[in-house]
Amino acid sequence: MSETTSINGLIAHLKNNLPAIYDDWVQTHITQISNKNNTADFKGTAVDTLPYTFILSVSDGHKKAKVATFIIDDLLKLDKENSISSLSDFEKILPVIMANTDKLSEKFDAPIVWLRLEWINQASLTTWSDFQKSLKRFKRNYYRSGIAFIGVREPWLLLTEMELNANACLYLGNTVSHAGVNSKNLNVYIKARHGSSQIPEFSDDLPIINFNTAGVFIDKEMGECYNLDTQPRFKGHRKLLPLSADTTQPIIEMSTNYLGRQVQPSGQYVYGYFPCFNRTINTYNSLRHASSTYALIEGYEACRNFDAGYMSAKTNLAEIKSNIDKAMHYLIHELVNIYDKKAYVIDTGGEIKLGANAVAILALVKYLQVFKDTPLTDEYQDLAAKLAAGIEAMQQSDGSFVHVLHGHDLSLKAKNRIIYYDGEAAFALMRLYGLTNNERWLNCVTSAFDYFIDAKHHQAHDHWLSYCSNELIAYKPEKKYFQFAVNNISGYTDFIKNRITTFPTLLELSMAFHKMLLKLDEHPEFHDVLVGFDVQGFYQALHARANYLMNGFFFPEMAMFFKAPQTILHGFFIRHHSFRVRIDDVEHYLSGLIGYGDFLQTVNYPKLAAKKYQPNHNVVHVGNVDKKEPVELNSQGLTQFTLTANSLVFATKGKWLTPLPAGWYATGLCK
Repeated sequence: MSETTSINGLIAHLKNNLPAIYDDWVQTHITQISNKNNTADFKGTAVDTLPYTFILSVSDGHKKAKVATFIIDDLLKLDKENSISSLSDFEKILPVIMANTDKLSEKFDAPIVWLRLEWINQASLTTWSDFQKSLKRFKRNYYRSGIAFIGVREPWLLLTEMELNANACLYLGNTVSHAGVNSKNLNVYIKARHGSSQIPEFSDDLPIINFNTAGVFIDKEMGECYNLDTQPRFKGHRKLLPLSADTTQPIIEMSTNYLGRQVQPSGQYVYGYFPCFNRTINTYNSLRHASSTYALIEGYEACRNFDAGYMSAKTNLAEIKSNIDKAMHYLIHELVNIYDKKAYVIDTGGEIKLGANAVAILALVKYLQVFKDTPLTDEYQDLAAKLAAGIEAMQQSDGSFVHVLHGHDLSLKAKNRIIYYDGEAAFALMRLYGLTNNERWLNCVTSAFDYFIDAKHHQAHDHWLSYCSNELIAYKPEKKYFQFAVNNISGYTDFIKNRITTFPTLLELSMAFHKMLLKLDEHPEFHDVLVGFDVQGFYQALHARANYLMNGFFFPEMAMFFKAPQTILHGFFIRHHSFRVRIDDVEHYLSGLIGYGDFLQTVNYPKLAAKKYQPNHNVVHVGNVDKKEPVELNSQGLTQFTLTANSLVFATKGKWLTPLPAGWYATGLCK
């Protein structure tokens, strides 16, 4: 496909959707600018061009987006004449976009496939000094607005939120918890974007504008045009409907494919990326290799169970299976050492971590459950038993586990390191017991749980302990285990609902607790463990957290601003860690969403909540939270979710009658 053909295709999509884009622009673009610093003198500061200023970003999908800013003079002229614009006036934007796209395309080797058009929908004047002070109120990488400086050759030099964050302009390093100006990165990017002659002097009284945008994104490959979200914590990506069973499916598919692509021919993963500057994470972690492989098998299983008629053509199950086998081979033959009748996973520095043995067992058991006809059954069961024997040897007489051994002689290195290891170990032994019915492993877990209860491990709110307690209850439905599961989440639901970071393990914790509530239905004699616990509040938190996870997904309209979009596209990131994409980050998002997708498919609420949660899943936004303001460090402005019997119908009530379009996991389509 030639560059001209590609650009013409993008412009055709834009032209077809222009009436809807025009309507959106009319409703959302700014008409006035506030002055946040009433004491500052901004006389002579021209702002009349801002309502008619547009930001165009394009990418070939392989290189970082190139960005241009332009003003539509005809619209500005109409405003000065107090005339109302029409669609025919707005159509004059098309040749300007085409000319800018042609010019920007010269900087790419491949045809342009992504186009993002934005306009300002909120702006306020302030000073450079006050802006820098304000940044301390925001968690690093959570300043969600753009900034603009007075230009030399143009009225304003605009830098959007995505440009600032993708180029680490407001990031001071991982030791500084709040946002702050990184002068070096900011100057480098202003020079690249606007030219060295326009770099400001940055005096304290320098007038600047902070602004937010509305806009659209066009994906040439998908043939779709999407409206961009403007809600404070959801800015940057397309508008999304609350997740349903059908709309969760493509996210699971894409992230499974992404994780599978990280497996190299050797079986080792590409461990991760810091995408602002496309820096590969050059360390490795055996525990995360095993746990990510477990999640990859989960993803394969989920994709295999999807209706083939609705699955993306890009999902190749045979290829995913091949990558799973490579990762398993690497785990077994490169990372595991056999010590007579025991086996241990060896991690960096020759360490043996309790959790590494645990997640290796999880991967082995899951493999055997999903690939039942494998010729490796005996080999994998034998290895799982030896790894379990290794865990058993790390258990103390009081039921507790030691956490780290030296690999060379199995001597103790650290009695305690991280509480996650305890939950991982108990969960793995329960899964192995479920496969083999060997009471030896169940006895280890019951002994461990007595210790967990006495030691008040529930105070850690650990998702692995939630997984484990749910498994244990299936075989030993005793009140103390139900009570532990409730205690493990009690007092934590507001955190699950409102936490500003995506924190994907919160969804895993919630999904495991949901399954425990279903089991509790079968034991009315234990229902008093829920006294004082708000079940409805829990489900509101669960749905809010699941939907909030979409803010950590690299849609193309976000990935395009980073140095190498293809390395992160459809992966999951951690914003406050420099948008890091690491295999275990993807693992936790994926595992949680698989559980959530299953829940949405069955719409199976516990009877305990039946009066408030009918078997008809309907999640709706409540109220208009489009405040167009950046999110502060202590903000709790999450969208609220509620469930009602008949408020909004999704595809969970039945199959779609025809295949959905390529962009079916989004709403806010331009057309």
